Amino acid sequence: MDANNVIIVGGVNADKDYSIKIWRKIIMISFLILLFSTSYAQVYDTNFANIINNIEDLDLEDRAKEEIIEELLYNNNQNKLINLNNASQEDMITLGLNNFQIFSLINYIKNSGQLFSLNELRFVNGFDKKTIERITPYVFVDKVVFKHSLSLDSINKYAINQLRFQYNQELNLPYGYTRKDGKGYKGDAFSSNFRYYFKYFDRMEFSIVADKDYGEPLYYKKKTYGYDNYNISFTFRDITKHIKQITIGDYRLNIGEGLAINQYFDIGYFSNIYGVKKKNARILPFRSTSEYDYNTGIATQMKFSDFDVFVFSSYNKIDYSNGAVITTGYHRTNKELANKDDNTQTMLGASIQYNKKGLSLGLTYIDYFFKDSIYHGNSPYQKYYFSGNNNDVLSFNSSYSIKNTIFFSEIAKSMNNALAYIIGSQWNIAYKTNLSIAFRDYSKKFQNIYANAIGQHSNNQNEKGIYLGFSRYYNKSLSYFLGLDYYHFPFISYRANKDVNGEKIKMQLFLSPNNYNKINIYYNLSNHQYNETIANNMISPQNNIITQLQFHYIYVPNQMMSFVYRAGYSHSFTYDSKKNYGFYNYVEMILRLKSLPINLNLRYTYFKTSDYDNRFYVYEYSLPLNYSSSLLYNNGNKLYAMIGYKFKQGFQIYLRYSLTRYNNTTQISSNNNLIKGNIVQYLGGQIYYKF
Repeated sequence: MDANNVIIVGGVNADKDYSIKIWRKIIMISFLILLFSTSYAQVYDTNFANIINNIEDLDLEDRAKEEIIEELLYNNNQNKLINLNNASQEDMITLGLNNFQIFSLINYIKNSGQLFSLNELRFVNGFDKKTIERITPYVFVDKVVFKHSLSLDSINKYAINQLRFQYNQELNLPYGYTRKDGKGYKGDAFSSNFRYYFKYFDRMEFSIVADKDYGEPLYYKKKTYGYDNYNISFTFRDITKHIKQITIGDYRLNIGEGLAINQYFDIGYFSNIYGVKKKNARILPFRSTSEYDYNTGIATQMKFSDFDVFVFSSYNKIDYSNGAVITTGYHRTNKELANKDDNTQTMLGASIQYNKKGLSLGLTYIDYFFKDSIYHGNSPYQKYYFSGNNNDVLSFNSSYSIKNTIFFSEIAKSMNNALAYIIGSQWNIAYKTNLSIAFRDYSKKFQNIYANAIGQHSNNQNEKGIYLGFSRYYNKSLSYFLGLDYYHFPFISYRANKDVNGEKIKMQLFLSPNNYNKINIYYNLSNHQYNETIANNMISPQNNIITQLQFHYIYVPNQMMSFVYRAGYSHSFTYDSKKNYGFYNYVEMILRLKSLPINLNLRYTYFKTSDYDNRFYVYEYSLPLNYSSSLLYNNGNKLYAMIGYKFKQGFQIYLRYSLTRYNNTTQISSNNNLIKGNIVQYLGGQIYYKF
């Protein structure tokens, strides 16, 4: 069971002294460390932490957030400076550069030649003094004069290998492990994953990822062998003059604005870090523990003058039951195991992208089909959902960059001739102000399971909307972001028996009065109309307004430690004037020692919410390459501690313990996830070796 998704029921008297005891311990530990510590290490990396915190606020599932974190950490953990003259887009994302800065740097090098000095960044559009100062500790410039040889001697000498093994144990066993009626979990109460990653400069990379979730068996009737899921990917780059990349095995694609195919979870939508435009077309080796939304086969990128040609194919076994594709990735019970790999999904496609002097034009075609047909229930809102075993999509994307402005668009047509399109622009004004605007119109009949453009509906269907984003950087001490998304569902939708409107507003204020203090303030408002029973037993969509205000403070007193305090308050307003609320606050200490190569994280959280609408999702430091987001719901306390020790020769060990205690309850969750009592505990560990 995932401790982040629990339902609290029942009631007992809470221990009133529990919170006080925890606070006393945290304060005492912090005081002793401040008093006696004389060691120093690297400064708390607020740049990377800010990227993580923005991911926390995105409207994505935890699995999607985890995959973004994985990609960033894979690049961030190389423990080497990045040469800007041959930096990949992933490298630039890790540095916190936005879309416009990445585009400007690539084009500056292409048109003016390689950088000779970091001082030259002053002449690149979008690179202000603060940006240059922020990335300087992580980058350098050096002339790239040759491609690294693919000879065995060179590979053996310069390749980087990483081995990583993780183990997590549930300490409070849910009912699914003990029930005797055959409907419980077939495996043990632990999760585990194994990762091997090989990289040879930018020429070659190889990865193996194996994963087992809590409750999944290590062997079951030819459905599982050892680990429940395996992902393997092998990539070559710059093979010949015309072949830029070949990826064999598991991979993802990102083309255009996402109406044809976008399997990479961009951070841009409703974020101050990046604009609304998607990244350039690319093939991404898949090295996540996720068990869905990726391709298995071969993908190739070829280059002919100003044209990039992508050709790809995939054959995946997928979980399937009663006409529906199942994407949970769980195979714990007899029923879940019976659905494993019960259908197949085949995809073929190609894309041609033209790029020259700021102009980009692209044409993409995708054809996919299933062994067994997909179909849905008889609910009215599902009338135009995809059904059958075959669909194809044709799309045209374009963008044009002139000075500090990028215009972009994409239009796509599915097999039933339904259309979806998006058009937008980004302005970088005086390198300190960014304005993004995008309008979208997705037909109620448009069908494409690979679509992942901006929008409220995950299937890019039955939606019109306009998005505005504005960010302003005044100086190194003050910046802010404003975002507004207004949308309309023309046809009936889930929990709405007629067309509805909605809006989302997001505001962020960033204050850095000095090098020791950093303050972030977040405000969010959302109004999504849902069916409610009103006068005369009429059912009609009504407003459901939820506002959240969060305060985030980081204090870095010296080079070895930092303190983080974060608090949030939520308030909801319904059609019948009911007012519900929620709040939380946590304090965290992050310690980095040098004489003793130890990393230590301690956090204590108190939370209370009156209903599920006012819940909070809060990012937690977890075992490296694992995203952990606490669901703060009901009333309780949470404490976690993580310690890491870095040996010489690239060997590291991490341990993590978490405890959540819910007040006024006798049991947690239900069915197989039911835990008797009011405490949930997890213990995890990781071994990492880089050579």
